[in-house]
Amino acid sequence: MARNEHLPIYRKTYLLIKEIYQITNQFPKTYKYSFGRDIEEKSWRVMDLIIEANSVVEKYPKIQELSLEFDKLKLRIRFASELRIIPEKRFVDLQNKIAEIGRMISGWLKWATSEML
Repeated sequence: MARNEHLPIYRKTYLLIKEIYQITNQFPKTYKYSFGRDIEEKSWRVMDLIIEANSVVEKYPKIQELSLEFDKLKLRIRFASELRIIPEKRFVDLQNKIAEIGRMISGWLKWATSEML
């Protein structure tokens, strides 16, 4: 098992990335290689920041950066839904996963804040 695979947030984000790739693969050509690619890259940046935050002593700044990057990813996914390039059912499924990961990030951020006091 890799160093971070025991973390629930890592596992949930990994599954989210897999679903994002399945969805962006279905994007129309006009969006697939630009907007779809941007969403994929943001999702990987979120995963990278989870790994980095778990690896540093001063966790708060990294988790704060993670939270910001996650907000950017959520915005892009919502925008894709509003453009109707993500089917409604898939968007609802994504939203559930996103909400769960968001709660985990918030909890981790709250914990990191308390550790600084």
